[in-house]
Amino acid sequence: MKKTLKIQFFLLIMLLLPLLAFGAGNQNVFTRDAGKFNLYFLDLEVSAEATDKSGDSTVLISPDGKVMLLDCGHPESGRQVVDALHALGIEKIDYFVASHPHIDHIGGFPEIAENFPIGKVYRTALEYPTDIYRRFVSAISEKNIPVEMLSEGDAFSFGDQISVEVFNPSLEITYPSNYPDNSTQFVNNTSLALKFSYGESTAWFSGDLYVPQERVLVMKYGEALQSDVAKANHHGGDTSNSLKWIKNLKATVVVAMHDDVSSMTVYNNYKKYGAAYHLTRNDGNVKVSMDEKKNYTVVDEKESWMN
Repeated sequence: MKKTLKIQFFLLIMLLLPLLAFGAGNQNVFTRDAGKFNLYFLDLEVSAEATDKSGDSTVLISPDGKVMLLDCGHPESGRQVVDALHALGIEKIDYFVASHPHIDHIGGFPEIAENFPIGKVYRTALEYPTDIYRRFVSAISEKNIPVEMLSEGDAFSFGDQISVEVFNPSLEITYPSNYPDNSTQFVNNTSLALKFSYGESTAWFSGDLYVPQERVLVMKYGEALQSDVAKANHHGGDTSNSLKWIKNLKATVVVAMHDDVSSMTVYNNYKKYGAAYHLTRNDGNVKVSMDEKKNYTVVDEKESWMN
């Protein structure tokens, strides 16, 4: 009897230790490193009843203090994005970028627009006849926010020291005959693909690109896509992040924003080819700060077995 109780007590301790470490290891990532390019990959959540992922949302702050919000997650996640912006002391969003019009990327926009003035919206020209998309467009119109459509070959500045190149989508968008039915891959493959350059340092974001469009970009641009820090395509899933893509990108820091571990194969391949892989589901909010000389600091909110 005593032996049984000892075993049960040991098992209970083993169960509790990770929870205690989880609480003890939490760090405040919502701090700014002055004079550096700061990126905050947000750990979002949705209710158990939600049928969609919580989605992507990244806050970028340039060395001269300009603020960009790249995607804003599911409608249920809008308040979490607002809270993160407040935690960073942000009062205005200079640029909002919509990578593509899926619910887990633009769903929180009406709430964001209600809480912060927005200087400009960058998006693709893709029209997507859903209620979420219509709310996104209506919120832009109601707040009278200037909009610029981006496509392959465009470029713009983010503050005085960061340049942004656009590699996707094509200028001409050809819609499938049955659009929008069964259009998930088509919409994902029209995601904005953006490369941020700060001196010698680079960061890459390309929404939810699937493998076929990854191949197109690798064939067209090759080494021009290489970036030090990258957001994993499609939340780190194996619909994306092909081995050819990973080898060509040559990232040293990769962050996937997802509610779960999408693919251990993707995780292992990034690690195999030299990337430190961070997943918000395990790491919580992730902060990356960089100078212009390829020096990077990564801070995870939580300790994780993945790093």
